Amino acid sequence: MKEVNNMLPMLSSNIDIKMKSLVVYLKENLECDIYEKLKCGYCEMSQINLTLAELGLEEDMLDLCEYEISLGCDSP
Repeated sequence: MKEVNNMLPMLSSNIDIKMKSLVVYLKENLECDIYEKLKCGYCEMSQINLTLAELGLEEDMLDLCEYEISLGCDSP
């Protein structure tokens, strides 16, 4: 019984170390997952923003052409 009592602090500290290691591991993996999701989200949004910008530019060019035609200028 004396041996078991002497081992209890060791077991307790061992469990403590394992719990701390598990917490650190889970935090790192969670941060990594969040980082990857954010990275994918930014890549998807960049394509959407590019498409929207091109649509706006196309509309501006059409308006410019219509305006030049109404002024009687030659179209480019």
